[in-house]
Amino acid sequence: MSPRWYDGEHLLALDTGGGPLARLWSTALNGLVDIGYVRATGDSVEINLPRTATRAEKTFEWRIPEWNGEPLSNAIERNRARTYFQAYAAACALHFAEQALAEVRQGHTRTWSPFTVPDEAIGCGFTEAVRGVLSHHMVIRNGKIANYHPYPPTPWNASVRDVHGTPGPYEDAVQNTPIFEENPPESFKGIDIMRTVRSFDPCLPCGVHMYLGPGRELRVVHSPHAFGGTGG
Repeated sequence: MSPRWYDGEHLLALDTGGGPLARLWSTALNGLVDIGYVRATGDSVEINLPRTATRAEKTFEWRIPEWNGEPLSNAIERNRARTYFQAYAAACALHFAEQALAEVRQGHTRTWSPFTVPDEAIGCGFTEAVRGVLSHHMVIRNGKIANYHPYPPTPWNASVRDVHGTPGPYEDAVQNTPIFEENPPESFKGIDIMRTVRSFDPCLPCGVHMYLGPGRELRVVHSPHAFGGTGG
């Protein structure tokens, strides 16, 4: 279940931002990041890629999207942020590699610290995957893992309506989406709806399909497998 944001009047769907959009947005606003290759300005993120053997140096700037003075979040902006994030990730990777090499040159080569597994413990950890927030939850009993569960971004974003009727992030994003597809009802594919959902970069994005009603068979595919015969 995706968490909800209470604005004082309504419970709103709280998505993980589709990953790059939320990450660039929060980085821009905090204005704290300045590693040379990446700098947050307060309303944008500057990305500076150095010269390579085949390309000149290049500077990109992602700005917080607005429409009529209001913040804007939609499928286009989620995809646009993902494109900028490729440069962002490359710039950060170069910075981290330089830091790592500096540590190695100083003789700091240890990559882990000794630890003792407790007899009883409950723990959780939060980090970011490409698609957004990723959490891990674990219970230890008698020095062994008794229960472990990862909670990736897609179940958050794809969650159903809650007890208050608040839709999950995907459904919230799809509502009121303009339909530009011109196919008649009998051959409607829902490409505009799928484009919106896929802009969140869900796990197995090619597995996002439209349900077009009961009893209608769209296609049957039988693929050969390694053990002979066919598999549906």
